Amino acid sequence: MNPGSIWWEQIGNSLRLLTKITHNLRDCQSAVLQVPTGLPWRQSFYEAIDVRRSAFSGERRLVRLQWKTGREPGEFVLDELCSNRVRADYWPGQSYAEYLGSKSELMMNDYYIWIVGIHNKADLSKWGEFVSRYHRVAKQLETFAVFILEYDGADADVPDVEKIIYSVENYDCRVFSLEAAAALGNTDLRNYQAELALSICSNNPELCFSLLTAGSKLLQNPVQASLEIISNTYSSDGLPFLSLNEQEIQSAAWEATIVLLFPVLERRRMDFICRNEAELARHLPISNSNGDSVTDPRDLEIGTLYYIVRSGGKEFAAADVEAIRLCRKVRNLLAHNKLVPLDDVQKIYNWK
Repeated sequence: MNPGSIWWEQIGNSLRLLTKITHNLRDCQSAVLQVPTGLPWRQSFYEAIDVRRSAFSGERRLVRLQWKTGREPGEFVLDELCSNRVRADYWPGQSYAEYLGSKSELMMNDYYIWIVGIHNKADLSKWGEFVSRYHRVAKQLETFAVFILEYDGADADVPDVEKIIYSVENYDCRVFSLEAAAALGNTDLRNYQAELALSICSNNPELCFSLLTAGSKLLQNPVQASLEIISNTYSSDGLPFLSLNEQEIQSAAWEATIVLLFPVLERRRMDFICRNEAELARHLPISNSNGDSVTDPRDLEIGTLYYIVRSGGKEFAAADVEAIRLCRKVRNLLAHNKLVPLDDVQKIYNWK
């Protein structure tokens, strides 16, 4: 399976970004594309753009150029996209933007020019100024170049050039984690698997997917599996993932377990109370863990319920007694920041 296809073809913000950029290309509108460092599955993103623009850009070519800081944007465009004759005709008394924007016969006039690798505000400012000046002159031409300036530095405003901002959101990562877990199909506890990967990955969908590929290893020992993956795998750009220590992973896995299991424990507690309210009422009033007197069965905590059912003889069904015992065990583990054994997680999921 291709996780990049899931991220760029099934996730809401990703689809909206593709649509926005496609419209800019279609309308010949240059833009700054501000993206996070480590754009997820960058090549899949580019391929998705190329597929979408094929519907309207038959006469235009898209070229992606890697920017290297320290150069002048106009000089860079002249060197990379213009012929020797065009370069020779340029004279320094004229700006690069004015020169390029005044020439109707340039091949680059039929290009979408996508600049990648702009990392700092200074370079972005220079590019923004060049593109703005270029368009002021080139608007008189029948066709002119369209620029997409891909930038991953600190937030910056570029006068006269539209800015498209894209960020990786937690809710998008959640949808991705669930979709990818379903597509992989390598565990029976996909919701739990997805929540663990989501919590540990810190909004990095590529790390999230790597965690999901571990399958049952992630469920059995989230800390060890995550440490191995972070140490031995890389992003689609070939870069190491952000390092996490054992305590950070433990805390993230614990939080994921809290999110999924506590509601189930609470539903089980209330279900048991509703089915056994009359029997429980006979044991009241009783003191809870805080020393307060409990007179309403619905206020009984799991610990107090366990005390009642354990001393209630055959008054309660054996399955209910075992369920309350498991609830108490799991609640105590979570209350003390400990992870729940996979066997117990499986039992609780079987209730659902």
